Amino acid sequence: MPRLADLPAPPPGAHGWPWTEAGHTVAEGQAWPRISIVTPSYNQARFLEATIRSVLLQGYPNLEYIVVDGGSTDGSVQVIQKYAAWLTAWRSEPDRGQSQAINKGLAQCSGELFNWLNSDDQLAPGALAEVGRTSHAERPHLVIGRGLVLDAASGAIVHDWYPRAPRHPLDFIAHTQVVMPQPSSFLPTRLVQELGGVREDLHYVMDWELYLRLTLSLRERLVVITTSSLLSVATSHPDTKTNTAPAAFQVEAEGVLRTLQASLGPAERLGLAVYLWKRQTERLVIAARPNAGADPVRLARLLARRPDLMGSRFFWGAVRRSLVASRS
Repeated sequence: MPRLADLPAPPPGAHGWPWTEAGHTVAEGQAWPRISIVTPSYNQARFLEATIRSVLLQGYPNLEYIVVDGGSTDGSVQVIQKYAAWLTAWRSEPDRGQSQAINKGLAQCSGELFNWLNSDDQLAPGALAEVGRTSHAERPHLVIGRGLVLDAASGAIVHDWYPRAPRHPLDFIAHTQVVMPQPSSFLPTRLVQELGGVREDLHYVMDWELYLRLTLSLRERLVVITTSSLLSVATSHPDTKTNTAPAAFQVEAEGVLRTLQASLGPAERLGLAVYLWKRQTERLVIAARPNAGADPVRLARLLARRPDLMGSRFFWGAVRRSLVASRS
């Protein structure tokens, strides 16, 4: 449990949390649950030091912190080495991406609760104390808190996510029904290990898929605690997956849902099938509308190939908008 004075001096000009402000020190002498944090990283040296400090300065007395670097060449290893004395473990070696790095760290975890903190995110001051307190009595399967997303350049708030817990597998396909800011979502370590960790073939929705799989495995036995306390701050910058490949998230998520269809009951499968049909319809309609002048013709051809679109409100809305545009 290092103090602010124990850690290396911050870079010139760095101030505030987690550079010149200490977090809340948690009182020892009681049975705080052990919390395991894994930071996967690859060539994120410009953000990594702040991430590490935000974990170490939690003042949490029962912390296990593991950093898994993918063989970075940008100075990340030198950053990690500065803080190695306070890490439970760290490694730097080539891997197959973020998901494999998370699972490498997960295999070494022994805490009661687990989460990963990406190397461009930070824990908020006092986050682990809040998680430890709220989970101590009820032993939940999920502890979910509030999460901010800040623009790296301006510091402006991009998103302010308040948690909404899943109660049913189909909650995950309803817009905003489930809100789980990943760095603010803590899970039972042993159960995540039993589920095999995150899927290493996924690059965008590995967190969402894990939460869905956890909900499917527990169903009505799922115990969730949500807190409005701020637990994490994520960074939005041009290199994030959200900004470089936004469409890939939806494609990967739909593939996950198709894979999990066999785990659902008949009514759930029907609901999921309707959802997937609607999403496919939206993509087809958007692809058929490259310019306003060709809209009506292209949409008519699409309907000839796919008569089932007669039942799509999204399709008829596109027809109406295209006809208005062609007359103007």
